[in-house]
Amino acid sequence: MKNFYILVTSDYNEKNAYNIFKNRIKEKKFPLYLRTPNLEIIKKNDEILFYIAGKYMNAQSFVGKSIVEEIEISKEIEVDADKITNEVSRYLIFKDIEEFKEAKKIKFILNELNFIINKKHYGAYLLGGVIKISDNDFKKILKS
Repeated sequence: MKNFYILVTSDYNEKNAYNIFKNRIKEKKFPLYLRTPNLEIIKKNDEILFYIAGKYMNAQSFVGKSIVEEIEISKEIEVDADKITNEVSRYLIFKDIEEFKEAKKIKFILNELNFIINKKHYGAYLLGGVIKISDNDFKKILKS
């Protein structure tokens, strides 16, 4: 059975989250770190939504979707080129990447999302980089 996730990209130093996301999509891979939530359960064919955190271009928005094609385990110690303080455990390799024509602002659908209980502090539900959500919430975001 496939699962549904939100992958969050955040600003880092002078790099804005959207540019980091664009680099990752260009490479068709997304790094997962040693302490990333859901690290051990995300798998091939799971469906992904890409979310941009931070405060710059397309902040607090969903900007695309994809499917996990494979998971590549790091065989040696590697650091993320975009976030050099983070050690990479594995990479999600993507297929069927789609960037949305327009970013989908979370604030417009916040009240419809079940995984966010306290709507006033929605950002807390997006911490950690990999958030597992229901099929229903996934569909609501896509339709927004």
